[in-house]
Amino acid sequence: MEAHVTRPSSKDVSIRPLREGDYPAADVLLCELHRLHAEARPDLYRPAMHPYSGEEFRYLVADAETLSLAAEVGGHFAGLCIAMLRLSSKSPAMVPERIAYVEDLCVHPDFRRAGVGRLLFERVEDLARERGAKRLELMVWSFNRDAALFYERLGMTPQRFILEKPLI
Repeated sequence: MEAHVTRPSSKDVSIRPLREGDYPAADVLLCELHRLHAEARPDLYRPAMHPYSGEEFRYLVADAETLSLAAEVGGHFAGLCIAMLRLSSKSPAMVPERIAYVEDLCVHPDFRRAGVGRLLFERVEDLARERGAKRLELMVWSFNRDAALFYERLGMTPQRFILEKPLI
């Protein structure tokens, strides 16, 4: 999508629920995010994948346990956020809590650094709280330092570290 708009301010951004018809624009952003991951970790991510099929996307936007949001600026699809409501753990040793797990938060390059991501994050945070979630969780790959810094500026803190050691 070529938006060709001047850099918006956060007052120009509207946040609304994702709709089935958003799939083409959402797919472009999600494929770009997948490409970033596939380039950084080709050992884990397959190249040229569509993260969600049209059918999976339709399910997400209709699912009561999914918080799915779109951002628009001047009628242009500017970003999205998809979060799943779920229990934190099913282990009897852990305290089960309702959480919101952010699967995807993507902003179109034309709208980055204009508050779109922050507004999506804040709105999903509000919706999660309204739906009884005690925490918001997400995962950021160590290579994606910009994303980690973005989330830290929004008040997120590390919860755990997942380490790896290649064996071959």
